[in-house]
Amino acid sequence: MNVKELKEKLSKHDDNTRVVVYWEGENSKQHLFEIDDISMAQGNTDRGPDDKARFAFDKDGLAKWLFITVEQE
Repeated sequence: MNVKELKEKLSKHDDNTRVVVYWEGENSKQHLFEIDDISMAQGNTDRGPDDKARFAFDKDGLAKWLFITVEQE
């Protein structure tokens, strides 16, 4: 998802709506996270053996990713 897509999805909700990150772990255990910060990072991307996107921080890297820092509730 990119910033434009995220903004479009969020724009459909009231400004005072609380945003929480939801993750379902092993055995369907639910994890909720508060958003603590948002920051831009520069680095390089590639794909791991599992074909998931990976990011390596590098001040001279070609990719810019927006990272959302979360704190578990």
